[in-house]
Amino acid sequence: MGLAQGKTERQVKMATAGQKKAGDIKVAIETIIGGLEKEAERRVSRRSSIEDRWIEDTRQYHGEYDEDTEGGLEPNQSRLFINQTRPKTNACAARLFDMLFPTDDKNWGIQPTPVPQLSNLITQSTGVVEQGKEAADAAIARGDMQSAQRIVAETNAQVDASEKAQALIEEAKRRCDAMQDEMEDQLRECRYAEEMRLVLEDACKLGSGIAEGPVVNDRVRRNWTKNQVGNATVYELKGTEDSRPAFRRINPWDFFPDMDAMSPEESEGFFIRHLETKKGLRKLSREPGFDKDAIRELLRESPRSKVPSYIGELREITGNDQDSNLERYTVWKYTGPITAEDLETLIEFTGQEKIEGETDPLKELPVCIWFSQGKLLKFGIFHLDSGDPIYSVFPFEKDDSSMFGLGVPSLMRDSQSALNAAWRMMMDNSGLSTGPQIEIDPTIIEPVDGEWGLAPRKLWKRLPGAIPGKKGMDTYDIKSNQTELANIITLAKQFIDDETNVSVLAQGEQGAHTTQTAGGMSILMNAVNVVFRRIVKNFDDCMTVPNLRRLYDWNMQFSTKEDIKGDFEVDARGSSVLLVREIQSQNLMALTTNWSAHPVLSRLLKVAPAARKTVQSFMIAANEIIKTDDELRKEEELAAQNPPPEDPAVTMKRMELEDKQLERQHQKELAAIQRDTEMVRLSAQTNVTLDKIRAQLQDSREERASSERKFAAEVAVEKQNKEEALARGDEPQGSGGFVSQ
Repeated sequence: MGLAQGKTERQVKMATAGQKKAGDIKVAIETIIGGLEKEAERRVSRRSSIEDRWIEDTRQYHGEYDEDTEGGLEPNQSRLFINQTRPKTNACAARLFDMLFPTDDKNWGIQPTPVPQLSNLITQSTGVVEQGKEAADAAIARGDMQSAQRIVAETNAQVDASEKAQALIEEAKRRCDAMQDEMEDQLRECRYAEEMRLVLEDACKLGSGIAEGPVVNDRVRRNWTKNQVGNATVYELKGTEDSRPAFRRINPWDFFPDMDAMSPEESEGFFIRHLETKKGLRKLSREPGFDKDAIRELLRESPRSKVPSYIGELREITGNDQDSNLERYTVWKYTGPITAEDLETLIEFTGQEKIEGETDPLKELPVCIWFSQGKLLKFGIFHLDSGDPIYSVFPFEKDDSSMFGLGVPSLMRDSQSALNAAWRMMMDNSGLSTGPQIEIDPTIIEPVDGEWGLAPRKLWKRLPGAIPGKKGMDTYDIKSNQTELANIITLAKQFIDDETNVSVLAQGEQGAHTTQTAGGMSILMNAVNVVFRRIVKNFDDCMTVPNLRRLYDWNMQFSTKEDIKGDFEVDARGSSVLLVREIQSQNLMALTTNWSAHPVLSRLLKVAPAARKTVQSFMIAANEIIKTDDELRKEEELAAQNPPPEDPAVTMKRMELEDKQLERQHQKELAAIQRDTEMVRLSAQTNVTLDKIRAQLQDSREERASSERKFAAEVAVEKQNKEEALARGDEPQGSGGFVSQ
C-alpha cells in the first residue's frame, strides 16, 4: 500500500517523532524513579545504627536479654529478667496522654493575630469625646469658630476610626471562634486523640513519635438508607468518601527523613515505606490518582525484596514463630522537592496541567510521588501552598546528633542491666546457700543402698580398714549475701527513677514517701508534674503547634466556609492544662465554700463559672452535670412566666394567721353586738331612751375629764409652792393631793 493510499509522509514523520518523544519521556521517568529508589536505599542503610538501638529497646521492653548477655550466661545460671522497663514506659505514656488530652478540655487554641495599630486606636479613643468637647467649648469661648469646627471634625474622625477598629477586632474574634470549632470537629472526626496516643507510645518506647497531616481522609462514612422494594422496606448500607483533613500516626520503622537534618523543616524530603501484598496493591488501584496500568504491570511481576530484617527480629522477641521471609512489594511515598526539569517531565508523562509561568531552578517545587520497582504509581503537586512539611517528629529526649530521640528503655538501659545482674546473683547465691556442700570420703564410708545421693534417714556403712576417728562425711555452708545484693537492687531502682524522671508516684505508688496527708501528696504530685511539664512543652513545640498550624492553613486554602477565615495564630496550652488538679480542686472548694456564705464576697462570686471550674478540676466535663448559661437563662424566663408553687409549710402558716385575724374580727363584732344588746336591755328596764343613756355617758366622760384637769392644775400649783418654799429655805407644805368627789 502506498503513501497515497495510507498516511502521508508528513504524518508518518510526526508519528515517528511522537514515538521517539514518548520513549524519551519514559526513559526520563525511569531515571527519576531510579534516582529516588537509590536515595531511599541510602537512607535505609544510614539509619541502621538507630534501628539497632530500637531493637535493643524493644527487647528490653519485652523483658528479653540481648544475644551477648544471653550467650555469656552459664547453663546452670539464673536467666530471670526483672522487667522494670515496661511499667516505666507504659506509665510515662499514660501520664503524658492524660495530661495532654484531658477529657474536659483541649490542649490547644487559636486566637486572632494582634494588630498594634487597632489596639492603639481603641486605647487613644478613651475619653476623646470629653476632651474634644472641652477643647471645642474653649475655642467657642474665645470666639474661634474655625478651630472649634476643626476640633469637632477630628474628634468625630477619631471616634469613627475607633469604632471601626473595635468592629474589626470583634469580627476577628467571631471568625476565630468559628475556625476553632471547625478545627475541633475535624480533629474529632479523624480521631486525632487516638492517633496521638500511638505517637506518644512510640516516643516513650523508641524515642520518636511521627505524625502525618493534614492529608485527605481515606475513611468512608457509612450510612443506612431506606428504600421501598415492592411492598417491602429494605435498608441498604452505603458509603460516602470523607474528604475532610486527617492526621495519621506513622510507624517510625517506615519513616526515612534526611539523616543529616535535625528537624523536619531542615529535611530534604521524606520517604515513607509501605509493605504491600497483592491485595494491598489492588486496594491502592481504587484510590484516586493512582495509575491502574502501572499497578497491573507491577502485579504481573514478583516482589523484588523481602520484608525488612527488623520484622523477623521483632517476631522473635515477641515469640511469634511466623515466617518472616515473606515477599512484599515495597511501595515508597516520597514527599519533597524535585528539580524544575524533572517536574516538567512528570507533568508531561502523567498528562496533568502545566504550571503557568517559567519554573525557576532556584525555587523548590514540592511534589508527592508514589513508586515501586521502577514504576511511577502516582504523582501530584504538594497540596499545601505554605510549603510546610506534613510530618511532625516528637522526640521524647532530644538527641543532639539526630532528628530521632531517645526513649525510656534507652535512658534506663544500664540501670536495668545492673538490676538484672544483681537479681541473677541473688538467685544463684540463694540456690547455693539453701543447703551445705557435702564432702564424702569413699574410702571410709559407702551408702547401704548403693546410691550416693542424700535422702532422709539414709544408712551409710563404714568400710573395714577405715582409719579410726576420721570422718567419712563433712559439710561446708555457703555464705548468703542476700542483704548486700538487695541493696544493689534498691539502688538500681532508684537510679531508674532518676534517669527516666518517672517517679513511682507517677505509677500510682507512694514508694518511700511517708506523708499521710492529702495536702502532702498533692505537693509531691506537683513536684512530679514539674518534670513532665518539660516533656509536654517539647510535645507542644514539636507536635501540637506544627499540626494545628498546618490544619489552619488547610482550612484557609480549601475550606468553602468564608466566615471562618482570618489571620490567626495557634496557641498550644499543654503546659497550662498541667495545673495540679488536686491542689486546684482543693483551692476551688475552699473558695466556693467560704465565699458563698460571706455577706460581702458572695456578691462578687460568679457562682456558675466557679461551679464549672470546680467540676473540671475533678476531670469531669462541666457541661455534663452543670447547667449552661443558656439553660439558666431559659429557666429564669420560665420562672418569671410561671411562678413556682408555694411551700406547703409557708401556706399553712399563712392560713393560720388569716384564721386568727378572722377570729379577732369576729370577736370584735360579737362585743359590739353584746354592748348594743345590753344598752337596749337597760333602756327597757329604766324606761330611758338610748339617746338619753348615750348623753349620760357623754356627761360622765366630760365630768371625769374636768376632774382630771382640776387634779393636774392642783398638782402644778403644789409643785410651784414647794419650789418657792425651797428657794426661801422653808419646809415645803402640801395638801397631800386632790381627790375628786
